[in-house]
Amino acid sequence: MNITPVAGRVRRVLLGAVVAMGLAGPAFAQTLYVANAGSNTVSIIRPNEGNSIHTVAVGANPQGIAISPNGARAYAANAGSGTVSVIDTASHALVHTISVETTPYSVAVSPNGARAYSANFGSDTVSVIDTASNAVVATVMVEDGPISVAVSPDNAFVYAVNFNSSTVSVIRTSDHEVVRTVPVGPSAYNVAFSSDGSFAYVANAMDGKLTKIRTSDHSAMGDYPVGMSPHASAVHPNGNSVHVVQYGSASVGSYDTTNLAPIATANVGTNPHSLAFSSDGSRLYVANYGAPGGGIPGTVSVINTATNTVVDTITVGVNPSSIAVGPTTTSTPAAVPTLTEWAMILLAMALAGFAALTLQRRRQTA
Repeated sequence: MNITPVAGRVRRVLLGAVVAMGLAGPAFAQTLYVANAGSNTVSIIRPNEGNSIHTVAVGANPQGIAISPNGARAYAANAGSGTVSVIDTASHALVHTISVETTPYSVAVSPNGARAYSANFGSDTVSVIDTASNAVVATVMVEDGPISVAVSPDNAFVYAVNFNSSTVSVIRTSDHEVVRTVPVGPSAYNVAFSSDGSFAYVANAMDGKLTKIRTSDHSAMGDYPVGMSPHASAVHPNGNSVHVVQYGSASVGSYDTTNLAPIATANVGTNPHSLAFSSDGSRLYVANYGAPGGGIPGTVSVINTATNTVVDTITVGVNPSSIAVGPTTTSTPAAVPTLTEWAMILLAMALAGFAALTLQRRRQTA
């Protein structure tokens, strides 16, 4: 019997197993959703698939974007049409359009996925949307010019930032009542919670400061300088730093969350407007609005948070105003061998080759 073909088949099978196990993986690690205010679209981006982009037409002037916790739906707040667009993330199809009130600038989804909230700048209200029925179930009066909205991680409160009145309205989710109004800085633009919900950070565009709010009693702890015209902030998943887009200086600054001391600055594209972290915190994605009304496609800067450097730039639609990161929903990661499994595979291949060589030599000397 000639053992060489057998050994060859063994090696090929083992090699195939190695390739299948080693090269297979998730189709993409995360999906980015970008609301393009100037082109009335949402860009869907998959970084692990070579930044492939799907474009979904939504309402007029989409200013805000949010993703359901399970990643199944994306919600776009269309300031120009008074609606919220609902996108099925698996099919990239627009599946519903919800009428809210005037000039919805921001949208947020509750951590349990049951509610979505839109901040309606022109009507001084927040619309409460039941995500199962896609119906508005309540409308909450706030102060002048609500421009941003976020839900606390414990699902207990909604913070609505009022641009014209420089306040934050604290809405209790159980009964949709405003339980407190927090004074912040002039031209308050955006609010973001820390991952544990202990603090909220409000970017004040006019005075270049970030207001830190203690959420246990909804009290402002102080205002901290964070660069020219801050438009949005996001807290790193580890809770150690807050990152702020500096619209006026085309940069992103990072600050220690304890005392808001500056840590580093990264240069990005023109007029950065929004930002979001990957789930593991290794990447920070920044939507660069570009020139207002210029008709030129905007970009997303990808920052490696370990080195604080831009490692990629992705072209999207015109005037990207908001960005969100959703979980993987369309594929299941294949198992990747551990170090021990790799060692066993390589050992098996080596033994098969050695056995074939030994038997062949014995045949030759027989």
